[in-house]
Amino acid sequence: MGNRWEAIASKRITVPVNDALGFEIVPVHTPSEGVTFKWKVPEALCNTAGNLQGGVLAAFADSVLGAACAVFMDESDYPALAEMKISIMRPAPAGTTITGTGRVLKNGRRVIFVEAEITTEDGTLIAKASGTELPTPA
Repeated sequence: MGNRWEAIASKRITVPVNDALGFEIVPVHTPSEGVTFKWKVPEALCNTAGNLQGGVLAAFADSVLGAACAVFMDESDYPALAEMKISIMRPAPAGTTITGTGRVLKNGRRVIFVEAEITTEDGTLIAKASGTELPTPA
């Protein structure tokens, strides 16, 4: 049995919300330094201005935060989000491909502190999120 990230990346464990919304794992050389997801913003999840609804952007950030923690967890555990803060700097219009990169700031036995940065393909910052995750038996 490996770590939770390896199980997710190899599809031994599936994350239903990632599959349902289409969040894609981007292979990285050293997951312990950070993990990356990509996603093309669908029009169906946008507001009347044509931009990704903030709660859906938060769901993307939540997936990135959890994935970053998964690198440091046994396959039999999962990261339970205890709190998250997201700062949205600019909108993500329908059709935009966004990238979320997450990394663990402090990996504790009972609490993990993690952050994520969400950008467009050209590197424009869309949002930053930070969270506290609790390693929990799956």
